[in-house]
Amino acid sequence: MKLQIKPQKTHWKFSNWIKSLFFLLLLSNNFYANISFRNIDNTQFSILTCNPGNEIYSLFGHSGLRIKNSAENIDQVVNWGLFEFSDDQFQFGYDFAKGRLSYYMGIQRTANFLYEYKSSNRKVSEQILNLSKENKTKLIELININNLPENRKYKYEFFYDNCSSKIRDLLNEVFGSNLVWGQNKDANQFTFREIINENLQYKPWLGLGINLVLGSPIDIKVDNNNLMFLPKYVESILDKTIVEQHSKKQRIIQRKVKLIAGASKKHETVDISFWFWIMFLFTIILLILKLDLILKIWTSISLFTLGLLGLLLLFMWLGTDHQGTKNNFNLLWATPTHWIMLFLVLSKKASKLRSGFIIISLLVVFSTILFWFVIPQEFHYAIKPLILQTSIIYYYYYKKNKLQLNLTETSNSV
Repeated sequence: MKLQIKPQKTHWKFSNWIKSLFFLLLLSNNFYANISFRNIDNTQFSILTCNPGNEIYSLFGHSGLRIKNSAENIDQVVNWGLFEFSDDQFQFGYDFAKGRLSYYMGIQRTANFLYEYKSSNRKVSEQILNLSKENKTKLIELININNLPENRKYKYEFFYDNCSSKIRDLLNEVFGSNLVWGQNKDANQFTFREIINENLQYKPWLGLGINLVLGSPIDIKVDNNNLMFLPKYVESILDKTIVEQHSKKQRIIQRKVKLIAGASKKHETVDISFWFWIMFLFTIILLILKLDLILKIWTSISLFTLGLLGLLLLFMWLGTDHQGTKNNFNLLWATPTHWIMLFLVLSKKASKLRSGFIIISLLVVFSTILFWFVIPQEFHYAIKPLILQTSIIYYYYYKKNKLQLNLTETSNSV
């Protein structure tokens, strides 16, 4: 794949800054077409594990494969975490949201790869692989095949096909059945959601958003193989991995090196459910004080927002290729049908049909609380007050509609 940034004849835009920066990064990183050595015996292969950062894209860390031959002045990193900016920024954003953004493999200088981690003081560990000449030859062959223009791109899938799982799959191809992966204590103990939430605990609002969008497919126990979707698990499992060759067993990791020490960061956890309980109490106060106009405005804002969220969740389920956003039970309480309820709130006409819709909707919304531990999806702890608030709103307007019907029937009978 040839990377190009086409010159623009229009006035300078922010997108041009991003493209130009990316172009400069490409030039500085010096991506290579293939790898070859005169003497492969002196070539060292290692796995780089980079600690998480504070930016969204770096919250889960990163993995790379380092190839070093000092005699030939070669020191490169095979990186599966690259993607290309599109000239059409709308198309770029659309492909990203739809899960159709292609990632690709690139080969860059190690010094340039490590620059970001040095500048942000993030720890980078190196595990030097214990490989035979045959293993090294096979590994280079596979990397060069993977780096062909027709093979370089791949469809990124966070849980099953990313920069870390690529390394796992590559080693499986090199060693085949001779590779005995080490067993991690977390295997079959935690779900995908529980594992990623550990990395999101210091980003509570981001954690809430991600948990809302991700559906039930990620609420399954993660086995040892799939644990390696995260760099830290690739590192810990490799530490215990054995290779069986020529009737001998040896560890795949020859030794470990700390390339960048990094700094430990202190974070304070924030309980964001507090703000949702405040919203819940505000709704109760409006009901108690019978502030109908303010309640109608507050209700309208709440229903519109929840309906918009439901539309987003429905789009992520049905309109994208993301596997983790399918079968999302958050649609029980955050649903586009709230917009129908919003219309009913603004309308003054009472009817039995209206009562039927409200009571069915109320039962569906409140079922999230009733069956909290039965539904095959783990819900974010902070949404409970939102569900209770929505249930109370529906119940209030059900009672109001019923009262209006009774008054109408009484006046008609008179």
